[in-house]
Amino acid sequence: MYQLEDEELKEKAAQYIKEKYQKEFEVKGINRGRVTGTVYVDGIVKDGKDTETSIIWERNGQVGDTYVSVLWTNELKPKIEALANKHMEVRRIEDIVYSSGKIDKYTGNIPSVFEVLKNGGDPDFALQVTLRVYEHAGQFEKGLKEYLDEIKGLGINEIIITVFVVDDQLKSAQEDVKESSYTLYRYNIVINDIQKVDIVNLDLNQYKTVIKE
Repeated sequence: MYQLEDEELKEKAAQYIKEKYQKEFEVKGINRGRVTGTVYVDGIVKDGKDTETSIIWERNGQVGDTYVSVLWTNELKPKIEALANKHMEVRRIEDIVYSSGKIDKYTGNIPSVFEVLKNGGDPDFALQVTLRVYEHAGQFEKGLKEYLDEIKGLGINEIIITVFVVDDQLKSAQEDVKESSYTLYRYNIVINDIQKVDIVNLDLNQYKTVIKE
């Protein structure tokens, strides 16, 4: 694929999406990895939502795409953000991704992520969230557990959630202060299947790193 001209790559990309998802594909850019030989064709799947998608051709001929991951992330993101704001005093949500590291298995008309979760979820997909929250007068752990319980209630399986807890004093600090100097704790919460976890009795200290006493 690396040797193909751009026009031929565009045709192959459009054909790939058409055959796999029965959708049109509008190519926006082509990138070639000189060292790896990997070719990335970026564009938009014309699914009524104009979902940004990359098709990846490896040097060994293996091909994959990001369509389902991006589609489901876009669907989930507002809900995950709303739940975070409901249970914690959020300073900033830095990243939300719902993706699978395995070979694509979905084809045709892709169902809503909420339909998939309602019917048992997909253990191959992991929810990754990075956010910064205020200590909230020591109430942040209670809110964090409530947040995890809501995520469990959605039917999600694997989670990789990184939470930075900052001092409440940062609210009144000048805008140009170094935010990291107000960071108190970091929680790296990695759970293979949150459906099997008793959130009420979950010891969050096992995920906690003290950054500032």
